[in-house]
Amino acid sequence: MSSILQGVPLREGARVLAEHPCGLAALAKPEGALAHPNRSEDNARALVIANYSLEDEAYHVRDGAGGIRRLWLVNRLDGPTSGVLLVATRPEAADAARREFAHGRVLKRYAAVCLSRGLLPGQRGTWNDLLARQGGGDEGVRVSVVPPGAPPRGPAAQALTLYRVGQVGRVGLALQQLEPRTGRHHQLRVQCAARGHPILGDRTYGDFEVNRELGAERGLRRLFLHAESLELPADAGRQRGRSGAHDPVPAECAAALGEPPPPRGAAGLGRVRV
Repeated sequence: MSSILQGVPLREGARVLAEHPCGLAALAKPEGALAHPNRSEDNARALVIANYSLEDEAYHVRDGAGGIRRLWLVNRLDGPTSGVLLVATRPEAADAARREFAHGRVLKRYAAVCLSRGLLPGQRGTWNDLLARQGGGDEGVRVSVVPPGAPPRGPAAQALTLYRVGQVGRVGLALQQLEPRTGRHHQLRVQCAARGHPILGDRTYGDFEVNRELGAERGLRRLFLHAESLELPADAGRQRGRSGAHDPVPAECAAALGEPPPPRGAAGLGRVRV
């Protein structure tokens, strides 16, 4: 295990991808694990096996000597989404990384298996939508694209995503690479669905009939959305360039497309250039 996370009990399937001496570490979150529990009954599904403080936005990990270590969450992923998640062992590192997210300086890349419906390999572009949020509570929130000129029904914010189509499979599915430049609730899931290409396994915005059919016929039951990589500016003011972490697209995504799985550690779909 990474030295700065020595003694931190991770949920089965989670693993350390990268670390930095400043106190930042990248974890691979498995599908179904919660970035943090909201209720005590959620603890068994949490990424870290420890108590979580909503006030501190940190896990409280017992150090074995009667004390408590804090492990701060820097970003979030929905429970059904797998992939790269940042944590910090120092509050100043957590605050600095969160500022980078808030100012849009973090490059995030996702891979999604979607219904292809006319998508072509290499197709790319930009989605720019006004998203409105309705409802309340984790289970009750729904987000929708506001049609041009229509008044939003609920709090609304602009959402910007770059996309590129990678593989188009033989079974009506395609692998898309998505780069969200904003961080709205359910942004990628809603934008894909609004264009007729819902993400496979999405139980809120997806094609429920296709989900049922492929679940029954091929056992494809997860949400096929994966946070493939994160890149942050390297230590601003002292270094140039970027640093980050990469979690390869799961083999089950290639299997869903009806294609052979990529070799472990293979690069993703490549960078979307703008």
